[in-house]
Amino acid sequence: MSTQTLEKTETTAPTSTAAAAKKTAAKPVKEQKNSKLRTGWRRLAPKKEAGRFSIVVWAGFFRAIVLLADYLLAFLTAMVIIPLLGAWLHQQSGASRGALSADGTIAMWLMPLLFLVALLAAGEIVVMRGMWRWATRMIAKIRDARGEAAEADVTPKSTTRTANQSKTNRKRSQ
Repeated sequence: MSTQTLEKTETTAPTSTAAAAKKTAAKPVKEQKNSKLRTGWRRLAPKKEAGRFSIVVWAGFFRAIVLLADYLLAFLTAMVIIPLLGAWLHQQSGASRGALSADGTIAMWLMPLLFLVALLAAGEIVVMRGMWRWATRMIAKIRDARGEAAEADVTPKSTTRTANQSKTNRKRSQ
C-alpha cells in the first residue's frame, strides 16, 4: 500500500475513541528542510553508489590534510617564528650589545624566549587538536550521509560510571 492509502484509511476508520482523540489533539509535525551543507554532503557521498570513494579513502584524505597542515604549522614555527622571536628578544634585551652578563642574558633573553616557545607550543597543540576533531566530524558526516552509522565508530563511546566512581565524586562535592 502506498503512504497516501494508509493515511486515508487511518483518518477515515479510527479503531476507538481514544485513537480519534489522539488524532485530533496531535499537531502536524513540520518537516525540516535539509540545509545546503547537508545536501552538499549527501551529493558528495551518495548512498552505496558504485564508482564513488569509500569512507576509508575519505578518512585517509581528511587525516592526510590535517597531518600536512600540522607539519607545515610546526615547521613554520620552528624554522621561522622562533628564530625571529629569539633575534628580536636578543636585540631588545641588550644582549646583542654585550651589556649583559651571563646571568643577565639568561634572565633577560633566554627565559622569556623559553616562555614564549612554550606558549607557542601550547597554542599549536590546541590548533592541531581542533583540526583533528574537525577531520573526525567530517568523516562522521560522510559516514552518516551514506547511512553507514552501524559500522565502526570513529569517535569513542561514553563510558558509564561505576558505583565506586560515583561515591568518590559525592565525597568531593561535599
